[in-house]
Amino acid sequence: MKTKLGRILLATVVLPLMVFALCFASYAGGNDEDDDFDVKSSSGVNTKGDVQYVYLQVTNNGKDFGGYVRLLLNGGRYSSSYVYESYVSLAAGTTESVDISIPVPEGVNLQDYEATVKILDTKGNELYSARQKNLFTIDSSQQIGILSDSSSGLDYIEKSFNGYGGGYYYGNYSDEWKTLYMMPAELTDGYTLRQMSYLFIDDFDLSSLKSDQIEAIEEWTRLGGILVIGTGSCLDKCFDVFDDDFIALELGNKYTYSKFSYYSETGYINIADLDTGIEYNAICYGELYKKEIGRGAIVVSTFSLSDQDLNTSYFGSDLYTNLISIKNSSQNGSNISHGLSKYDVGNDYGVMQGRSGFSPTVLRIVIILYVILIGPGIYFILKKSDKREKIWLAVPALSFLFVLLVFFLSRGFDMRSKQFTTVRIANADGKEEETDYIFGFSSSNKDWNIILNDNASAAGPVFYEDSYSYNKSERFSYMSSKTTAGMQLAYSPKGGFENAFFKTKTDNSTTGGGMKADLKLDNSKIVGEFENGTDYDFDRVLVVCYGFYDILDNVKSGEHITINSKSRQRYTDEGTIEDLARKYYNYEDYEEAKLYMALFFAAHELNDQGSFVVGVRKGTDKVIKGNVAEDGFLCVYGVD
Repeated sequence: MKTKLGRILLATVVLPLMVFALCFASYAGGNDEDDDFDVKSSSGVNTKGDVQYVYLQVTNNGKDFGGYVRLLLNGGRYSSSYVYESYVSLAAGTTESVDISIPVPEGVNLQDYEATVKILDTKGNELYSARQKNLFTIDSSQQIGILSDSSSGLDYIEKSFNGYGGGYYYGNYSDEWKTLYMMPAELTDGYTLRQMSYLFIDDFDLSSLKSDQIEAIEEWTRLGGILVIGTGSCLDKCFDVFDDDFIALELGNKYTYSKFSYYSETGYINIADLDTGIEYNAICYGELYKKEIGRGAIVVSTFSLSDQDLNTSYFGSDLYTNLISIKNSSQNGSNISHGLSKYDVGNDYGVMQGRSGFSPTVLRIVIILYVILIGPGIYFILKKSDKREKIWLAVPALSFLFVLLVFFLSRGFDMRSKQFTTVRIANADGKEEETDYIFGFSSSNKDWNIILNDNASAAGPVFYEDSYSYNKSERFSYMSSKTTAGMQLAYSPKGGFENAFFKTKTDNSTTGGGMKADLKLDNSKIVGEFENGTDYDFDRVLVVCYGFYDILDNVKSGEHITINSKSRQRYTDEGTIEDLARKYYNYEDYEEAKLYMALFFAAHELNDQGSFVVGVRKGTDKVIKGNVAEDGFLCVYGVD
């Protein structure tokens, strides 16, 4: 009895407790393989902000290793996982640098995603896993640049934008405006000026700047910056340094207000006599004047912004309100892109696929005729000819004829298991990185992957999306993997007949030859010269110059064209070209619609450029390896 009771206790109590203890010990101790690796991480972004770099220092404390370093991003309980990985070979006791580059998905703040680094062997076994806290750090501050010899005379501007000027109405409550007293060299360092939303110049000798620094200010303004100029002590040296097309102001003398100025505490503000003509609009009770230029604007004050007699609190509030309004104006635009959504790009992909030559209406008619003939039709025909015994021959013959008819009617309709449309965007001088958009379709619900022809430096999905389901097992939606065979892109669909959208970057463009463009606006019309120095003939060339555009047809290699636009065509952002593509699609001109949709994606990449040309043609080089259906387009651009 005691023996039997002991066996029962052993089976029902002791053994389960032992199993539980072993499992708990295994869980608490983690994976022993973790001790074989040590990973340190950091990150940064390129100057355009469209590529996020993750820098990993991986130390191998164990045996020689060959496998994958994986970066896993997860947005939470109801979000799919996104995987970026790279093959690495590590000898025992060595440390290697592994860089993973991520094309930043549209509309995504990577700071919202939980990052985990994993190390896996070639069979997929996990050997190391660790969360990376605060891997993506993004500065939420808005930048204001200042060029002034009055080191503290413009400090009130930051206070105006953040406090009593109404700054709390702008964007998220956590956003802050920060002012930076700039050095002239920072105007051309390729980074600092690009971070500025506003640039204030007051009591500063602009004639001391070099020509490339003045040109940098002009270019930045045309691209969407707001340049604010105060007429301080250096008034006579303020405007002459700029190009006449940029600032067209006639200056008179300065005089003291005889009456109380609207923003003055004492009435002694010195006012500049400005002949603004018709180009400038008065704002702030006529004390400030605004001129739109490109996607930006110039705001000129009739007095010094650092005048000691200013009521800076009162003036700062009005200044903030007007400048924010100008920055957010749809006419001026800003350096904010048109923006892509998955829904819109899904429709864009449909435009690029064109429309099948197989008409559903014709199919319905064929089916109705077939039903009528195969049933009562053939019966009455055979009965009338008294050959009903031939029905065994008539039915298959009629069926064969209808199958043949459907075949010829449906020759324009092509349903493949996988098919892709690609848009390659390359700088004509061959010095900039290439961008590829890859739009994929699969009728199957099975996971699929493709291998790229080029050695891409960065690859990933164009969008992140919620899965609306929670899968405890680690299952990715998108994965980019840098293998010894090249970059691979994988997609895990939730069902059949789904689309997937990838974007890749390649460091060295294979395109060469160059494009020369010298463009300017004349009464809101584009004039200038363009030369196609590439080896390509282009079906269409898009010409964009600071808020206006033109289209050139059939531009041959080596062709030189004098541009003199006949009409004003407003170009607010790349969405202008998207609308053209949809228009041609609605007109059932599908080939033209495809060309313009490819131009749309190129224009999206060039949104931070104020003046550029980009030609489009059918691509001849495949982006994807293997025997897959690929409809490719090549866009080659040059920047004025």
